[in-house]
Amino acid sequence: MEKSNPLYASYLEILRRELVPAMGCTEPIAIAFAAAKAREVLGALPEAITVTASGNIIKNVKSVIVPNTEGRKGIEVAAAAKDRHRGQSCAVGSCTRHHGRCARGRPHGQRPPC
Repeated sequence: MEKSNPLYASYLEILRRELVPAMGCTEPIAIAFAAAKAREVLGALPEAITVTASGNIIKNVKSVIVPNTEGRKGIEVAAAAKDRHRGQSCAVGSCTRHHGRCARGRPHGQRPPC
């Protein structure tokens, strides 16, 4: 597309207005938000959560600390992150449940090692 095209100028204006630089890694927050939204919609803690994500999200969530989790990392931690304003778990306690055990095979209630 030519820079002189009025459509080009319109696209640039939309990008200038809508794009905001992110501070930090947003992937864990996206997972925590989705889990919190699930809890809100259900009106209770879900019994289980399955996180389906792209390889890039999985890589980034494994590599960065999830805010407000005392330095922990990982998908399970992001999905179970506490809402510091309400003091409630956003999702399912300390880890993702699956058939009576969490995603890494520990009994429920045990914190994942991070």
